[in-house]
Amino acid sequence: MNFGLKLRLTEAVKKDRLNVFLTEITPAEHIDIMRNIDDVLDPVLRAVDASSMYERYTIYTDVLKMSLSQFINLEYALQGDFDEALIASIIIRPKDELEFDNTNQEIDEQNLQNILEEPAASVLYIIKSMMHSRDYVVFTKFEGVLYSKIEPEEGEENEEPLPEDEFTKRWFWYAIVRNLANEDLQKFQFVYDMKMSDVLVELAYRVQLQKKIDSERRAEEARMR
Repeated sequence: MNFGLKLRLTEAVKKDRLNVFLTEITPAEHIDIMRNIDDVLDPVLRAVDASSMYERYTIYTDVLKMSLSQFINLEYALQGDFDEALIASIIIRPKDELEFDNTNQEIDEQNLQNILEEPAASVLYIIKSMMHSRDYVVFTKFEGVLYSKIEPEEGEENEEPLPEDEFTKRWFWYAIVRNLANEDLQKFQFVYDMKMSDVLVELAYRVQLQKKIDSERRAEEARMR
């Protein structure tokens, strides 16, 4: 089953029109689905031979090797509707692309069409591998650098977010880029092109430095009381 057929199947299930969908596809596609349904719907990361795709594309499963710009695009895709086609197009790039560049619509559309023809099991394995890397890097290796794990207190689940929270959410990535560029607009593109391995180390240093400064300030305030 190719990736495009898998996406069409998933969409039909989401919209509760599976029976209609099965009447619209060809007999060959129906057989393809029956043979591969368990593999493509399995949420567990299992080894799949995707070596041919690695030969024909530039593939990013290690988020530390992504540029900040690429990572931001990925995070927006993940925090939206988890659009598998969009996610795949962000981490599976044309082989001749030296650095991530999604500004050419024609190239990006052709790249996506190529991905849709690839085996679904291989594409999903690549996505799952990237997610495994991303979750480890963001929530374990660099825990608290980008996102903080804050458990809601009892009774707060249904409360409306404060305006400050909406502001922070809207300008989250801009604030990070602005910070790393030391508020110099002319350095923004340089920051967007930085590798995440450098971005996260620098942000981790700044977070730890700020904690040290805050701790020393509190200690001094306590001493002066």
